[in-house]
Amino acid sequence: MKKFILMLVFVLGTFTFSEITTSEVESFFTPKAQIYVSNQKDWFSGMDPASDNDEIIWEKLNYFINVVSIGNKYRVSYTPFDNVKSYNKEKYPILNYKIKKKYYVNSKKNQNTPVTDSYEIRVEFGVINTGTEIKKGNKYERTDFQMLSENELNALLKSKNAKRLNSETEKNTKIYLDWLQHNAN
Repeated sequence: MKKFILMLVFVLGTFTFSEITTSEVESFFTPKAQIYVSNQKDWFSGMDPASDNDEIIWEKLNYFINVVSIGNKYRVSYTPFDNVKSYNKEKYPILNYKIKKKYYVNSKKNQNTPVTDSYEIRVEFGVINTGTEIKKGNKYERTDFQMLSENELNALLKSKNAKRLNSETEKNTKIYLDWLQHNAN
């Protein structure tokens, strides 16, 4: 009986602590978070909005890599996006923003928000996504955000050919993604 109870506590603890928390997601919108963009596409899974039975779809999409430092580690998430209007000569998406009044659910008022028509976030793939792993030729959505050392993060960014957004574009991207996360889902 003791073994059964111990096993049950272990299993429940694993599920409890492996869930993504709101504070983890919110950390990607803080001033210390950094946003990189890749000139590659990667696989992302989402729910097919046209399906009645929550069918999973996989698509190769452009993406942001969102990074926030947690002590001496780095939490990493991804934001897939689509329908890019134009690319620069190095094949990075050109990101443009303009300020518009957008309604905020939490404050129940319109506020100035950067918006874009240079790309499109497809909410069926999530605004803040854990990313995909490919093992033995099969694609899997990660169940949690990656936690990487500085060396591992640098290797990831290099392998994804990612570059950090300039400060103004990064600020506008964070505000826009934050608005989408809280108002468009």
